[in-house]
Amino acid sequence: MGRKSRLKREQREMKALGLQEQSGNNIVFLSKHHYPVYRFFYEEWQADALVSGKVWISTLEACRAYEDPKQGDSEEAKETYNSGHAVGGSNDSAFVEIARRSGINIGPGCSNMSISNNIKISSLLNAYVLCTTSQFSPSNLSETFGKYCVEITDPKKFFIAVSRCLEKVTVIKKSVAGEVIYRDRNYTGLERPPGPIGFVKPPDKYAEQKEFRFLWIPETMENIKPFLLNCHKILGLCRKIT
Repeated sequence: MGRKSRLKREQREMKALGLQEQSGNNIVFLSKHHYPVYRFFYEEWQADALVSGKVWISTLEACRAYEDPKQGDSEEAKETYNSGHAVGGSNDSAFVEIARRSGINIGPGCSNMSISNNIKISSLLNAYVLCTTSQFSPSNLSETFGKYCVEITDPKKFFIAVSRCLEKVTVIKKSVAGEVIYRDRNYTGLERPPGPIGFVKPPDKYAEQKEFRFLWIPETMENIKPFLLNCHKILGLCRKIT
C-alpha cells in the first residue's frame, strides 16, 4: 500500500472512531475550556516526579486490567452498534447510513434490501493514556486514586508539550485530549453515536470522577507498556497541592 493510500485509510479509521483531523494537525484538543485539571497519586514521590517533569504514561490495556472497579474498565475504548431492522436501498439516505454504520457499503442501483440486528463492535486495541479530573474533590477521589495531588494549570499547553516529547521516543498517529463523556457505549439505528472512542464511559460507575483524559494513539498498538516519560517542557505547568 502506498503512502497516500495508507494516509487516506488512517483518516477514514480516525473519522469512524470520532477522532477527526483538525486543520491537518495530528494533535486534537476536544475541550473548549481551559480550566486546571488534577492528577491524584498514592505516593508523594509520584506527585513530586510530575512536578519535576517526569510523566507516568499508562495504557488502555493497563486500565482495563485494574481490579478496583472504580479504576478498571474492561470495556475501555470500545463501543457497540446494533443496526436494528431496516429496509431500503441506494436512494434511501437513512438506510445507507445504517448500512455504513454496520460496515456495509451500499452501491448505486440497489433496492428492496434489509438489514436486521447487525452488530458492529469498534475499539482501540491499545493506546497511551493519562487520566486526570477536572474537579478538585479529594473526598471523592483520594481513597481510590491517592491523597497526593498535582494541579495541571494549563491542560492544553501541558498536552501539546507532552505530545511533542512523546513523539521523540515513539511514532504517534494521533493525540487527543478532552473531557470524558458519560453515556451508554451502545447505540442503535440512527441514534447519535456516544462520542469519540476512548472518551466515553458508563455514567453509573464513573460520572462522579469528572475525568479529563489525554490519549495518544501510537502507530503500533501491540505490545506497548506504561513508562515514565521525561518532559521538561511541562516545568511550570504543574504544582503540588497539599
